[in-house]
Amino acid sequence: MQLQRAPQLNMIALANRVQPQEAALLAAKLHRASVRTRLEKAFTLSNMRDIGSHCRGTAIRQFSDLDLMVILRKEEVIWGGKLVSSDTVIRRVLGELRGRFASSDIRRDGLAATIAFGSTKQSLDVVPAFFSRFDKGKARPVFLIPNGSGGWFETSPQVHDQYFAQAQERSGNKLRKVAQLVKWWKHARSTSLPIRSFYTDIVLSAYSICVGAKTYGQCLHDFFVALINIQCNALRDPCGIAGDIVSTNTDVQRQQLLASVRYAQVHAGAALEAQQHKDVQEANRQWELVFNGCY
Repeated sequence: MQLQRAPQLNMIALANRVQPQEAALLAAKLHRASVRTRLEKAFTLSNMRDIGSHCRGTAIRQFSDLDLMVILRKEEVIWGGKLVSSDTVIRRVLGELRGRFASSDIRRDGLAATIAFGSTKQSLDVVPAFFSRFDKGKARPVFLIPNGSGGWFETSPQVHDQYFAQAQERSGNKLRKVAQLVKWWKHARSTSLPIRSFYTDIVLSAYSICVGAKTYGQCLHDFFVALINIQCNALRDPCGIAGDIVSTNTDVQRQQLLASVRYAQVHAGAALEAQQHKDVQEANRQWELVFNGCY
């Protein structure tokens, strides 16, 4: 008699399938070098650094953008003794990028200027920033980046990445792959769910969702439960830097996200129950519903 494969093995296989592709990362890095060359001609730059899900190890193939923080000198964002609108700075960055990459799809996406990579779904997000202060320990820099409505808000990629790395260690190294599974769930549909990647990583870390003897499936279920409990509302930055970390760009999107989370939680719970009863076929059917046929 042929043995059936346990649902958890399917989840592990999925986590392995969604890993970023080296070819796409290489293409993004080549674009990054061209971006730097162009922006150095138009702005006085202090530095450039990779940030985001690729740095935290939670990026997935096809969908996770490469985030690039372009650190400007403060004189670039000061006019008449006051900070200029972040919208003005993003428009300047967009103009320069369109001048360099005339055949590429370049647009604003929230806090960044985005360059699409041909026919792929991945892109390079260019986030303008400038130095604000050092964190309380005086060891890591804090930057101001656009807040999406003309203003600026503080962030520190180094502080947040360290916070995530500590949570990853506490989880027995499950956290990164669970975050990737959440992001696969986000994109497993014709129109991706509007949940922000940074929000996903911080919620998983702050609520210790992956700590303990849990399967990936149980962690996913507990993540959905956590989002329902907080109604997908903003999370106060546990590092005390970025203020409120929002799940989506608008409240309409938040409500849309919450409805999808509730649906996913019901079917994830049913999958776990089927797994307890060793009903492999039903467990896999329920996970297919969670991942919209992409399990």
